[in-house]
Amino acid sequence: MGRLIVTLLVLCAAATTCASALRRHDPRRAMRGRLLADGGGAVVPFHWSPELYNVANFTIGTPPQAASAFIDLTGELVWTQCSQCIHCFKQDLPVFVPNASSTFKPEPCGTDVCKSIPTPKCASDVCAYDGVTGLGGHTVGIVATDTFAIGTAAPASLGFGCVVASDIDTMGGPSGFIGLGRTPWSLVAQMKLTRFSYCLAPHDTGKNSRLFLGASAKLAGGGAWTPFVKTSPNDGMSQYYPIELEEIKAGDATITMPRGRTTVLVQTAVVRVSLLVDSVYQEFKKAVMASVGAAPTATPVGAPFEVCFPKAGVSGAPDLVFTFQAGAALTVPPANYLFDVGNDTVCLSVMSIALLNITALDGLNILGSFQQENVHLLFDLDKDMLSFEPADCSSLS
Repeated sequence: MGRLIVTLLVLCAAATTCASALRRHDPRRAMRGRLLADGGGAVVPFHWSPELYNVANFTIGTPPQAASAFIDLTGELVWTQCSQCIHCFKQDLPVFVPNASSTFKPEPCGTDVCKSIPTPKCASDVCAYDGVTGLGGHTVGIVATDTFAIGTAAPASLGFGCVVASDIDTMGGPSGFIGLGRTPWSLVAQMKLTRFSYCLAPHDTGKNSRLFLGASAKLAGGGAWTPFVKTSPNDGMSQYYPIELEEIKAGDATITMPRGRTTVLVQTAVVRVSLLVDSVYQEFKKAVMASVGAAPTATPVGAPFEVCFPKAGVSGAPDLVFTFQAGAALTVPPANYLFDVGNDTVCLSVMSIALLNITALDGLNILGSFQQENVHLLFDLDKDMLSFEPADCSSLS
C-alpha cells in the first residue's frame, strides 16, 4: 500500500491535470447532490455479469464517457479507474480520461468532501485517498467531482475516486464500484436519499434488475418490515444496513438463532451465497438434507459448495423461511438456494461463515444476492428499517 501512495503522489506532482483543473471554473459544482431535484425519483437498470455480480452502466464527464461498476450495497464510495492509472486491472470499456472532460475537478485538500474521506492524503493541494474494495484489494486515487448520469436521474456533479493505482488483479470487466453504504461519500449520501430499493431478477434469465432511487423506491403492497440494528460510529457496522434474524424454518425444522449471533448483513455486489454462523449452519444443513430426501452427491470440481444433490432428486425441497425482528418473514424458494452447477447437479448456496476463516465475522450472518432474487427490498433511512415483498423483478419499471 505504501508503494501505491507514493505512485499517487508522483502522478499528481508530475501531471498538469491535477493543478490546472483545480483552477478551472466548474459551473456544475452547485448541482452536487441534486440528481433528484424537487423530490423526484430515478430508476437504474443493472445486470448480472458473467461472474454473477450486479453491474450498472453510467457515464462520467462532459462530453459523457461510458463506465460500468458493481452495485455495492455496503460500499462507502463511488470510484472508477482513470487514464493516469498504473498497476491497474483490465476493464471492458475505455478508461475514463479526466483531461477529456470539461467538468472534471480534483478536490482541494481541506474541503468538506476531502475531510469526509476515511483516509485522505494530500499531494500538490489535491485530495487523495486509499481504500479497500468489497472484493478485496486496495485502490488509490484522486478525489474529484464530475458530471454523472446514471439511469433516469438528471446529470449532476458527484464526488468520486479517480483511481490511479490498484493491486486488484481483475474485476471481470467493470471499471469500478457504486457504493450505497451509510457513509458521506456514497451515492446514497451524495444524492441526499432518504430511501432506495432494488429488485434482483433471477441470475439465469438474462433480464435486467432495477435500482430505484428517491420517490421511485416504493413497494406495491407495503411489504413486511424489520428495523435496522442500531449502530454507532465506532462499532464497525455503521456503514451497513444490519438487521436481526430470529429463526429459520426448513421443512419441519425451526432453527432459533443463538443469543449474540443474530445480526445479518444484507449484501449485493460481494457475497452471492448466504452465510450463517457455524452452529446454525450445521443444524440448517441437516434440516435441508432431511427435507430433500435425496442422497448428497459429490461436489463438482472447482465448485465452491459443500453440499450438492442430483438435480432429479430435489423435487421435494422445501421453501426456506427467514424470520427477522418484528415478524418479517422472507420466503426463499428452492430455486433461490439450490444453485444449478451443471451436469444435472444442484448445490446448497447457503454455507457456514466459518469457511471465510475471518475471526471478526464469526458471529455474523450474511444474506447473499442469490437468496434475494425476485424480492423487492426497500431501505428507508428516515424510518431506519428494511421492507420487502415478493416481486417479478424483471418486469418492474
